[in-house]
Order: sequence, then structure tokens, then C-alpha cells
Amino acid sequence: AGADLADYVLFANGNDRFWTYGYDTMVATAFAGPEGADQRGVRGRPAAGRTSDGAKAPFGPAELCGAPSASADALIERIEQAVVPNASQRGALEQLRRALAQAIERIATTCPTAVPGSLTERLKVIQDRIWVMHDALLSIRLPFETFYNSLSAEQRQRLRQDSPQTAQVATDGSDGRGHAAADGHTPTCAEPAAGSADWIMRSIERAAPAGEQQRAGLEAMRLRSAAMAQLIAASCPTDPHLDAIGRFTAAADRLDVMLFAVMSMGPMLQQFYDSLDAKQKASLGRALSQAKRAGAAGTRS
Repeated sequence: AGADLADYVLFANGNDRFWTYGYDTMVATAFAGPEGADQRGVRGRPAAGRTSDGAKAPFGPAELCGAPSASADALIERIEQAVVPNASQRGALEQLRRALAQAIERIATTCPTAVPGSLTERLKVIQDRIWVMHDALLSIRLPFETFYNSLSAEQRQRLRQDSPQTAQVATDGSDGRGHAAADGHTPTCAEPAAGSADWIMRSIERAAPAGEQQRAGLEAMRLRSAAMAQLIAASCPTDPHLDAIGRFTAAADRLDVMLFAVMSMGPMLQQFYDSLDAKQKASLGRALSQAKRAGAAGTRS
């Protein structure tokens, strides 16, 4: 997560994996591995280091968090090769490298060593991880602005075109990662159904809460869930040509909205889950496991 966040904000041609973490991710992770259910990841992802193309969980065991897609040194080397800094700029670049390494490490330390066993613990881990990502982003903004402001117009242009993939965008309309769009850019966010988490809500409904109070709680949760999903989906930037500072702002806004969503939904999710008896919790676990397997199968197809 740390390297993906850095890659997006530092490079105009960076990857968009940061934006694949949305409302679906948070709610699915909160219910991933409920008490008594199997300890598999979101949408049937195995508990080993293997991953699928399905929804990504914002936390997991150390094995599931995975190795960073790039280290701070690798990211700085990419910048250095693009702009060829002069002697006076190298000091600012070194300050950025240190801040970037610290930011990535801070995010990495929030990865738990084991899957949290309760809904309360999982919600806390999600919230803590988003907080740390937000703080880490703020910690690298000033060093980056200092370095970026020292660049000439020519160096900034080279940084925008740091990858050979840029030429591919110009010639075949793809984004250099196998995706194409009418304007030559891939959509930044990839949240199915606007990140509505409908599959989870349907699974909860299939657990068949019997009491009138539980049904009322489920309906209230569905309405709040839809509102939070729309709020997070709306934070996706529509401009594929944001400058460096614009990307920092967009990423910070996204993390702000996600933090608000998990803080708003957390008590409601917890209250509803606590209202279930042991039999209903077991039924919910089975429904979620079936939905995970169906989601994984749908992804493979």
C-alpha cells in the first residue's frame, strides 16, 4: 500500500493500484473471517501469499500484505534517471528519499501479524491503517514540493514522461498496462458497482435476521452503506492529467473520505453484528463464505 501510494503521487505515469481500495474493500475486510468462519481473505483469497485479481484487502497477515511493489530507493532512482538532478538538487532529492523510506516503513508496520479475530479488532486495524497512510502522505509532501520546485521546466517534463510507456499512450491509446480509453488513459478507480458492497449486504440479508429490531437495523445499515459507497466513489478524480500537487491532494482527499466512512460505519456494523445470536452469526459466516467463493469464481471467469 505504501509503495502504491507513493508511485501514484510521484509519477504522472504511475500505477493506479492505490485507487482500487474503496468501500467494498473496507466492508469486505471488516467481515473477512468472522468468528467461527474460515480465515481466508476477501472474496476467497487464500491465506497464503497468493493473490487474485479480485478486491484487495487493506490489511491482512504479514504474508497477505505482500512485499512492496517498489522500495523508496527504487522510486528515487526512477526520479533520478528521469530528471538527472544537478548537484544543488541532489540534497533535496536525498531528503525526499529519507521521508519516502520512513513513510513506506510506517505503513508497513500497521500490517498485523495475524488476522484480527473479531469485528471490533478488524475495524480498528482498518482505521489505523488509513490514518497512517494519511499521515505518511503528508510527511512526504513538503520534501517533494521542495524538490519539485527546484526543477526546471525541462526536468519537470521529463519527470512527467519518465517511462517509455508514455510513448505507447501517444501511439496506440493504451495506458502502457494493457488498458485503453478514448482519451488514452485508463479509468483511475476500478470499484465494481461504484463500490456499493452489494454482495456483502445480500449475504447479510441471507443470514435472515428474525427479529423486527434486527431487520430495522439491517435496513438502516443498507441505506448508510449506499451513502458511504457513493461518497467514496465520488472521491475518484475525473481528471487523468492532474499535476503532482493535484495527485497529492486527490490521494489525501480519498483517505479522508475513507477514514470518515469507516468511522461512520464502524459502530453500525458492530451494533448489528452484536445483535445476532450464535446461530445467526454462523449463518452469516456461511453466507459470506459462499459469496467469497462466488466472487472469486466470477473474477476467474
